[in-house]
Amino acid sequence: MSAPIPIAAPVSWTAALWADLKDLVGSDARLLAFAKRAAWVLVPLTLAIVAVVFGTGPEPRRNWYGDMLGNDFSQIWVAGRSALDGRGGEPYDLAVHLENLKAAFGPECRFAWHYPPVFLIPAAAFATLEPQPAFFLWTVLSLTTFALTMRFAAGRRDAAWIALAHPLVFCNLTYGQNGLFTASLLTLGALLVDRRPWLSGLCFGLLAYKPHFAALAPLLLLITGRKTCLASCLATALALCLASLALFGTAPWIGFLGTLGETNRIILQKAAAGLELNASAFGAVRLLGGPILAAWALQALVAALALALAIRAWTRPVEPDLRAAALLAAAPLLSPYLPVYDLVPLVPATLLLVLTAHRAGGLRRPERALLLATPLFALLREGAGLTGFPLGLVLSLATLACITDRIRPWRFSGGRRSALA
Repeated sequence: MSAPIPIAAPVSWTAALWADLKDLVGSDARLLAFAKRAAWVLVPLTLAIVAVVFGTGPEPRRNWYGDMLGNDFSQIWVAGRSALDGRGGEPYDLAVHLENLKAAFGPECRFAWHYPPVFLIPAAAFATLEPQPAFFLWTVLSLTTFALTMRFAAGRRDAAWIALAHPLVFCNLTYGQNGLFTASLLTLGALLVDRRPWLSGLCFGLLAYKPHFAALAPLLLLITGRKTCLASCLATALALCLASLALFGTAPWIGFLGTLGETNRIILQKAAAGLELNASAFGAVRLLGGPILAAWALQALVAALALALAIRAWTRPVEPDLRAAALLAAAPLLSPYLPVYDLVPLVPATLLLVLTAHRAGGLRRPERALLLATPLFALLREGAGLTGFPLGLVLSLATLACITDRIRPWRFSGGRRSALA
């Protein structure tokens, strides 16, 4: 009599799914494959939403949400139009600027102009076009610049394509903000600092339109004695200032310097843009209901920590990619005002961190956890508004911590599997 054939116990679909997820999060190769597939869906979807939903609308100069066409880009266009018409000082007069915004886009368009006059140069260039084609050109140029920079940084197309799928890229495009330009210039400057010092300094100097992001690089160049790069950086910034004076006169500079105190009051004290928008340490305390003094204290602590880690990365024999990642992760944390869209330098910082991990043998557990948390970047503002939790600051500090751990391994040394292939 033959023995009965044993029948394996059925495996529930939940157990199989859980086992598959465990394998996914534990394998660098599977994570890479999953990220590639996700990017092939997310990047085209992002472009379609930005072009159709935010770039067109049922009314002239209004998108399908009913907001200003291009959202924040609307005031770049208005400020540029004022500069073109010989009224370069008007963006720094809040009452006049609001009237100009109202005339162009309606009464709901209410933004205060805080950029230094050098930013009037590109603003005026885009204002030679009507708002809709100007917004599309702005979008194409910022996305193309960022994509090419990520391709250069990664040295491989798949990693650059994955970077384009990051929620912070979508955030910048929908806001019509300049964060992709900022992240690109910071990345190129940091990666070219030894290979092409003049070009690196040029990239850093072009960041003069965003002084709170531009300040860290010259300091690091000075500390490390990179005189050629520093000279190029300062010369570029000076040339931009002189060009803005020649093109628009002294009125914008007088207005800009005269409104610095008002900028502090509007952005930091009144939080006119919303507490949930500011992802800095200062913003985290204010979001949690803390006083101004405590907000400044935490901001000073976090800024000092970020600065110390950046200096450490640039004054020790550290791999160039990791050194660049330290600059990219530290620069945003120095500012008390850090809108969520200005966190985009964390994208190339994470990319360079992953490339370093790949060369070193694989991702560590905290690095893998950081990658798995990437979708949370899509919830920074909404999550902060609903829960009061400063998710943006937490993710920024987590990125910086992973980079710091690579510079000098402390605790997180286990949890490696197959490297990216």
